[in-house]
Amino acid sequence: MICSMNNTIIYEQPLNEITRVSLRLEQLFLQIDRQLNDTSQLGTRNIIASIINVLQLLDRPDLKSKLAKELSHHSSHLSRYNDLPEIDTKKLKDLINQLEQLSHNLIESSGKIGHRLRDIELLNTLRLHLASPGGGCSFDIPLFHYWLQQPVEARQTTINDWLTEFTQIRTAVTLVLDLVRKNAKTDEKTAIHGFHQELLDPQANLRMIRLGISPKLSAFPEISVGRHFLSVRFYSPDTEKRPTQYPENLSFWLAYCNLT
Repeated sequence: MICSMNNTIIYEQPLNEITRVSLRLEQLFLQIDRQLNDTSQLGTRNIIASIINVLQLLDRPDLKSKLAKELSHHSSHLSRYNDLPEIDTKKLKDLINQLEQLSHNLIESSGKIGHRLRDIELLNTLRLHLASPGGGCSFDIPLFHYWLQQPVEARQTTINDWLTEFTQIRTAVTLVLDLVRKNAKTDEKTAIHGFHQELLDPQANLRMIRLGISPKLSAFPEISVGRHFLSVRFYSPDTEKRPTQYPENLSFWLAYCNLT
């Protein structure tokens, strides 16, 4: 995911599967939020496509258990701060309770996340047709075409009902990413002739690397992270040809997001 913040372009590199899936889900939920303001038939089609993409990401049978485990890790990590004098203990306790409750709910829930939506015939049919370029036309799914002609209020009521299936997973994803982003050590770096490499502590328990660069620089990074090494290679952007490595030195910052 890329976002602009404080006049900086931030690139985020996930380092485990849960963080990777969470970033993808976050992006889809943000797209849905934006599309909810578009009440046209095309806007509704885009929302449905995003809902189906969310369901595809949630298809993994091990996702619930892995996300529940990640929430528990964060809960255990936060518990270490209970006795620090500068900590708001009530706020911390509420956050820990929320993490534990979300983890418990995921473990105790039956079926895949959003399983109710998987029983809706229209969504199942759309899932097949929307995978094809230009799919979902009136000759593909007449029922969908009919539904799109219904009043805006009726369509919005249905969509809002479907989106309630994602309330818990969205809360969990938002919490996990917020905690990962905030629990970070940030260092200033310089890429020599557009390249930077450094050793990593294999015990650091990193969840994500975040990189910040000035938008005034005509460069973008490709980040490669292994167990022992982090490499960042900057390129000069070119949308029509293969980008070439940035030839000059440039400054940027790295944030190491972990649970240690």
